[in-house]
Parts: sequence; C-alpha cells; structure tokens
Amino acid sequence: MVPAHEVVGGGPDVVLVPGTFSDRRTWRRLVGGLSREFRCLLFDPRGTGATPDPGTPFTPDDLVDDLLAVMDAAGLGRAHVLGHSLGAAVAALAAARHPARVDRVVLVGPAFGRDPHVEAVLDNWEALARSDLPDGALHLGLVLPAFGRDAFERLVPAVLHDMARRPPARETVLRYVACDRAQDLRPAVGRLDAPLLVVAGAEDVLTGPVHARALAAAVPGARVDLIADCGHTPQVERPAELARAIVPFLRR
Repeated sequence: MVPAHEVVGGGPDVVLVPGTFSDRRTWRRLVGGLSREFRCLLFDPRGTGATPDPGTPFTPDDLVDDLLAVMDAAGLGRAHVLGHSLGAAVAALAAARHPARVDRVVLVGPAFGRDPHVEAVLDNWEALARSDLPDGALHLGLVLPAFGRDAFERLVPAVLHDMARRPPARETVLRYVACDRAQDLRPAVGRLDAPLLVVAGAEDVLTGPVHARALAAAVPGARVDLIADCGHTPQVERPAELARAIVPFLRR
C-alpha cells in the first residue's frame, strides 16, 4: 500500500508520521515553520484522510511497511523521521528495522510499552466504537485523552469539526485500537542506534513524561524534552514550542 501523500518545503528530508486516527492534517500548525528548513513528506496512514482502509487487521510493523512504501514513492532513500503517538512507535520500529533508511528520530508522545492506564483508554475507545452512540459522542471520547486541559476549549471544537467532516469508520477505529494494543517498543530499543529525541507534553495524561523518560533511558544518548502546559498532542497544542525542540536537533 502506498498512502496518499505530499511533499512540502525544501532542504533535508523529514517524514512526519501521524498518530492513531490522525492524518497529515495533524501537522498543519507545525509544517509551516518546519518546511522553511526541511523538505517534509506528509501522508495519510491507512484508513485516514485520502488513504483507504484495506479492511484487514494491521500491526505497527505493517505501518512501518507503509512508511517505507511512501518514502519510496516520494523518492526518499534516507530521511529524518518524526512520529507522534502510534506514529512514534512506527518511527522507532522503522529505525530499528531499517537503519539505512532513517537518519535522526524524533518521538512525540510515545508509549514505551503497555500499562494499565493506556489499556483502560483503549478499552474505552473500543467500547465507544462498538456502541450505538452518535458519531459526535464517539469522536469526543476519542480525542479527550489527547489534549491538555488548557487546549480543550481552545482547540478541541475545531478538531471535532474536522472529524465530523471526514469521520473515521468505526471498523477502522477498531482496527487502530487493536494495532495500538500491539505497540511495545521494549524489544526494539536495543536495535535503535539512530540519534533520538523524545518529546512529551508535561501534562500528557495518556503516555506523557513517564513513558518518554523510560524510553529515553533505554537508548544510550537519547534526549528528553518536556513541553510545559501541553497534553498528548504538542504539534496541535504547542507547535512553536515543539518546533523549538526539534529543529535544532534535526539540524545537527
């Protein structure tokens, strides 16, 4: 599968990998600044945006294959990779499995492994997707864990409006929940040799500083940057602060 994609800007190549239920639009508040120095490959993962859901279960490793396919289609042999949430797992796995294709790695809001809180969120998402609640209630339940309190009134209504315009199919939501349950970076970190920056919102209640610090501690030389007054989605909540964290790292 080759996901729908576009290339923006000029300079060293950076691939931006969205998180669960998200498409390339998740980066729109970040990419303006990033594309002044980097050529950014943006894409819609399977079942989001303009990329169809093939209708079969998938794993994080399948999403790595999709990432490599979109890099090939865009003519990128090697690139920096920036991933958010599930996309962070995809970025890390790509670097571990295909080190010749990945330069520097930025993981935003990653889950290092499963824990009871993350499992409870996934259980709730699955229950919502299987329910007969209206789509608006489903969408609100999906995004609530992703934003800090400060961002709720400021940003969440616009996010929900976008979801209503292009709602994810409930079957796709369930496949993503199953994919999220398969996330576990602990077996892969020993093969992760690329320079690594881990970023998390200081108020991220989904994965947050606990997972970010644990992951960085397992990779020699990895750095951690926490963004104040920010939840799980810095590229939407605090794009300027996220850019200040990642651009100097990618310049090196």
